[in-house]
Amino acid sequence: MSEISMLLLGEINRPEFQGARSTLQSLGRLSSFAEAESAVEALATGEIIPDIIVIAQTYPGQFSSQAIDRLRRLAPLGRVLGLLGSWCEGEARSGHPWPALVRVYWHEWNVRAQRELGCLIQGRCTSWGLPITATEEERLMRSTLETVPQGRGLVAIHARLFVMADWLSASCRMCGYSTVWLRAPHYARIEGATTAIFDGSDLDVEEQEQLRHLVNTLHPTPVIALLDFPRIEDQRRAFDAGARAVLSKPLSLDDLFWELDEVTN
Repeated sequence: MSEISMLLLGEINRPEFQGARSTLQSLGRLSSFAEAESAVEALATGEIIPDIIVIAQTYPGQFSSQAIDRLRRLAPLGRVLGLLGSWCEGEARSGHPWPALVRVYWHEWNVRAQRELGCLIQGRCTSWGLPITATEEERLMRSTLETVPQGRGLVAIHARLFVMADWLSASCRMCGYSTVWLRAPHYARIEGATTAIFDGSDLDVEEQEQLRHLVNTLHPTPVIALLDFPRIEDQRRAFDAGARAVLSKPLSLDDLFWELDEVTN
């Protein structure tokens, strides 16, 4: 498909969903609705025929499974994706998550949407293109069939723990990068790095200063920050400190490889 039609349902003006809205607008025609009834009416009248339906849920239970089923019946060929806000992070453990739906948290969206939807636009099957009955395990297995990208250059890894630095180094080397470990808080100045990875947690004041110091030391080398389940304010602090991109932990290597390729090209 050369251009995709998308329906976005939810409180799209919330700060955590602004990046998702921009990503979708850059990929095709976007129609936005705050209420499920408005979206149902637009589908029922044939006003839009979406290839993609994105449900942006601010809190658990905002949109019922019944409401999503109505959207599915009116647009049976549309792929339905769940975009989840910060308040939905515990839903899979203690709530009632939507069945048969791809679930993506807001802090994972930018990287995955551009990669997955970009492939769909090119007519390539991705994990998001599997049938709605596919399990998370099956989606993960499908993602491993993608060709591993081959990068070039030196990646500087800023990490407190050796085990994390070693895992990131092994992953980067698998894709053709060379690596060097910068152990906080003291490390030698290096030259020639094409990218840097900052392994953080909740980005408190001390961590933010470490990130800012790394950015200033390696400037103009782009820095990717890794944070534990970041909130929107954590993401903003990382960008204020100079990070080029923010990825969440637990970390998907597919997301990391895609972002490394983006910031180095």
